[in-house]
Amino acid sequence: MNLRFLAKAVRPLALSVAGLTLAASCLAQSTIKIGMVNSLTGPHSTFDLPASEGVRMAVEELNQRGGINVKGRKYTFTVLSEDAQSKPEVAVSGAQRLLRDDDVKVIYGMLTSGPGMAAATLFGRNEVLYIGAFTLMDTLLGKPGAETMFRTLNNDATTARSFVPTSVKELGLKKVGIMLPNEDVSRSIVAIYKPILEQNGVQVPVVEYFQPDTQDFAPVLRKFQNQGLDGMLTGTNDAMVESILRQALELGGLPKKFMYRGGSGAPAMKYASQIEGFTWQILTRDLDNASDPKVADWINRYKTFARKDVSPNTYWALSFYDSVFMMAKAMEEVGSVTDIKAITARIKDMRYEGVRLMRFDKDGRAQSDIDIGILKGGKVSSVRASAS
Repeated sequence: MNLRFLAKAVRPLALSVAGLTLAASCLAQSTIKIGMVNSLTGPHSTFDLPASEGVRMAVEELNQRGGINVKGRKYTFTVLSEDAQSKPEVAVSGAQRLLRDDDVKVIYGMLTSGPGMAAATLFGRNEVLYIGAFTLMDTLLGKPGAETMFRTLNNDATTARSFVPTSVKELGLKKVGIMLPNEDVSRSIVAIYKPILEQNGVQVPVVEYFQPDTQDFAPVLRKFQNQGLDGMLTGTNDAMVESILRQALELGGLPKKFMYRGGSGAPAMKYASQIEGFTWQILTRDLDNASDPKVADWINRYKTFARKDVSPNTYWALSFYDSVFMMAKAMEEVGSVTDIKAITARIKDMRYEGVRLMRFDKDGRAQSDIDIGILKGGKVSSVRASAS
């Protein structure tokens, strides 16, 4: 056998294989992996499923633009998604799978505190940029281990400063009772909202808690009967608040004006003719009354992307949407897709005019304007409220 001839024949093949290997390597290095863990199933999917759509929509739009240019190199994005199933232990398993991939440096997800805290605690022990939105995230921000974390929804202290005075004015409230699930989050809500209500001239004589898994609210509601109340502040999800409204109307002797901390206006729509007023927090933008051209344009693009119309919970899709573009812009400006500390610092310096006005404080807390939904006299409207 002519070994010299064989060597000459094999050399081009070897070079071709090496070239293909190098090309494949370059292609892999030019794709930025974004991790995402959200409750795509279970009771929390009402919030997390649209939030995950918002991330995917932003990524698709970035890629359609050609991705980003970092020091002369083009990058596109891909999303690796895990379903937390509304369970803390499953959220941890999903987070662990994402962290096992060394190429995942940015992770999005979680609007609810149970699964969110479980996953965030794990992310805090690893060098990743974590962008979440759940309430108890405020207990982590500003502390060791949370230096590269962001919460994209305003905390209660920020939201209450605009939500409470607007609700008091719109509903004409003078005496309010607070009724929330028996959880640590609820106690933090009371600690924030009760003083602000009182600062706005509203008495708060009754605060009661119910078991989070209950469907019978009557025993707790009876404690609010005949107390001279003209309003109630409650939460925590649409199904629960709708049940509270229904049972309150059935019992009688209870106020017919409600402030809903979170959620949407959906719980009140069925009872619009039976209640006197209902306000709720639209922590992103009001999609049902889209007078803002930016919002109207986003709705049209969402319908094309999701192949469906908007629903009462679609506004949660804006929880992370704008922050995806902020993250991408920060990567371009710092000249790195892996320097998490530099990317974090740049995001904190930004004021981003997207569908939402996005900015963060030094600890990663959102300082964004919100919309406040109002149902009054059978008519639905909303007002824009500044976070300042």
